[in-house]
Amino acid sequence: MKFWKAFWSPTSKYSLGLLLGVGIVAGIVFWGGFNTFMEFTNRMEFCISCHEMRDNVYAEYKKTIHYSNRSGVQAVCADCHVPKEWVPKLLRKIKASNELYHKLAGTIDTKEKFEAKRLELARNVWAEMEANDSHECRNCHTWDAMDFSKQKKKSAEQMKKGMEKGETCIACHKGIAHKLPDMSQGYKTMFQDLKALSAKEGVTADTLYTIDMKSFFIDPGKAGEGGNGDGRLLAATDVKVLERKGDLLKVRIDGWQQDGVGQMIYALRGQRIFSAVLSKQIIENVIRHKTEVDPDTELTWHQVSLDVWVDKTDLLADKAKLWAYGAEMYNASCGICHSLPAPNHSLANQWIGTLNAMKRFIVLDKDQYRFLLKYLQFNAKDTGGGGHHG
Repeated sequence: MKFWKAFWSPTSKYSLGLLLGVGIVAGIVFWGGFNTFMEFTNRMEFCISCHEMRDNVYAEYKKTIHYSNRSGVQAVCADCHVPKEWVPKLLRKIKASNELYHKLAGTIDTKEKFEAKRLELARNVWAEMEANDSHECRNCHTWDAMDFSKQKKKSAEQMKKGMEKGETCIACHKGIAHKLPDMSQGYKTMFQDLKALSAKEGVTADTLYTIDMKSFFIDPGKAGEGGNGDGRLLAATDVKVLERKGDLLKVRIDGWQQDGVGQMIYALRGQRIFSAVLSKQIIENVIRHKTEVDPDTELTWHQVSLDVWVDKTDLLADKAKLWAYGAEMYNASCGICHSLPAPNHSLANQWIGTLNAMKRFIVLDKDQYRFLLKYLQFNAKDTGGGGHHG
């Protein structure tokens, strides 16, 4: 009784009960207003109120099935990009406040700036969706409600595989609501960075790696003449520096030759990982060190070396940067249509057939394709899974 008497007794002006009541009412009004404002920022009209969104991603979205379809059900911006649960939604809104800074800074206020940032922006969204298992997608799409019999046969097969493997939606459905970015931006920029790094410091180490296909010569006097020379080193081939002479390097190629295939040097015995292509005229310059028979195939292999001259361009000492470039190319080329298997998912020789089967779906020139294959082979299950040349 004393408590309630004290509770309702007035202070110098108002009772504690009255103050608490007013506080509760004010809290409800504030909470309701705050939540109403958050929901207002989820409306399509709010999302496209800035020209950066209206003129770019919104224009693309209007051409997709999420905007217009036979059932007339739209998935608006917030359906895909904002959680429905209150706490996650609040956290997302707090994170989105960073976009106000970029609005003021004009980070993507022109078409050109937006396109330059498109890949980075897309990857940020993809990373969030991978981290939360495409949570927003699953607000509308669930495995339990999916009728595979109404899907195309190939689509149904892929969806069932994804369900069995526990894959997330964004693994296969990038670009479903917006234009895919130019995925080559990343690895093309990295390639130019590698060439710049090579020009700066690539030839200072004793072991170097080729960035691109590269001609070599037996006679150093002909090394500066250009052309195909006496053969070519393939990209991601390691060489040991024996001598330096101005802009030229004398290097040693170590590897293996299959019996009867004298024009090829392979990186490892029994695995078709190409290191160098030789002209017929210099096969006799190859030095054999030992001969082994592969117990799995019964083919005869010779461990060999060849000393040649090359110019000092397009050589790099840091193999990790080379493999980072390969990983970027792999992700950009093969991670759009399906979940990306790890390179060590397959054997080195298996990657030849696997990548060849997917060749028509990727946009790489011959040299890029060869590099990607070599990256996968050197990071395969039977090569240590880490690019080891052993």
